Amino acid sequence: MISKRYRASGCPIRKNLGLEYGLRDGLFWWFVLIGVLAVVSLVLSALLMFDSANDAFIPEMLTVALFVLVASVFGLALKITKWSLAPLVEIQRWASQIRQGDFSARLLSPEGHQLENLVGDVNRLSEWLDSLAQERDLELRSQQERVAQRADFANELHDSLAQTLASLKFQVRVLDDTLRQDSEQAIWQEMERIQVSIDEANVELRELITHFRAPLSGRGLVPGIRRLMSRFRKETGMEIVLQTQSKEPKFSSEEETQILRIVQESLTNVRKHSRANMVRLLLNEPAKNQFRIIIEDDGEGMLNHDPTDDNHFGLSIMKERANSIGANLTIESEAGEGTRVLFELELKNASDSSL
Repeated sequence: MISKRYRASGCPIRKNLGLEYGLRDGLFWWFVLIGVLAVVSLVLSALLMFDSANDAFIPEMLTVALFVLVASVFGLALKITKWSLAPLVEIQRWASQIRQGDFSARLLSPEGHQLENLVGDVNRLSEWLDSLAQERDLELRSQQERVAQRADFANELHDSLAQTLASLKFQVRVLDDTLRQDSEQAIWQEMERIQVSIDEANVELRELITHFRAPLSGRGLVPGIRRLMSRFRKETGMEIVLQTQSKEPKFSSEEETQILRIVQESLTNVRKHSRANMVRLLLNEPAKNQFRIIIEDDGEGMLNHDPTDDNHFGLSIMKERANSIGANLTIESEAGEGTRVLFELELKNASDSSL
């Protein structure tokens, strides 16, 4: 009988393991055959001892009987060896699974076998290894989540507060030029713009700390884009136009946030690098359940717009944001021909669009 201790430990029990390796494989019938042959041999020996007419055949018959008996004993020895080695075969199977990383593997305990205690100990070792593996996986997932959260926070910081500070830097340079012109009205206008930017930076910082969410989400995509355009126009004086050739689809909060951040970073790149005179934004639906945004300028263009370049951290973030919502982002630019940013998103279903 299997002890209650191993039943309670969760050790898997196979009551017929011995039969599977021995009795079911012919071991029982070898016992029967040897018994029958032994009886037959005794009967023949007894008959031949009293049958003097067959004296010439007695050696041959005894030889045959002895051969059959030896063969039967040899076969029985093989079967007993196989049955005895069955636990070792099971241990080999268990070790192979453990080596392949399957720490949930357990030994099958034969009922009444002398190795029952060893099987229980090995299975407890397997449970311990399995527990360690699960703890390691949990710790690894937790670490990956922390890394992802830090990356998200860095991206949000780059696309919100960092952009506002860059804008302030630009406005301070404008103020410096205005001071040299000695125009009191222009000076006050630039100071008011700087004050507005400082207030925006304060709001963005508080929202990042308290909510860790983009301040632009949840207000609608087109209104959010118009606010970005208004701010861009005030800061740069460039002409910027928006063309919408479709009604605004229904986006999730995450999709809306990522799209607005991509537009914001695109406009920041125009302001910082393009030396453009005009920027155009086009929103349309080129095919059913597809949404597209085109942002293009008439500036100098970029010689290198590889997102993997360390000098184009913003482009890399734009790519990451697009990928996070299943969208495609393409940047086309040639020297002297301006830059074109193409954002394409496949809508989940037809009801997402109000066309």
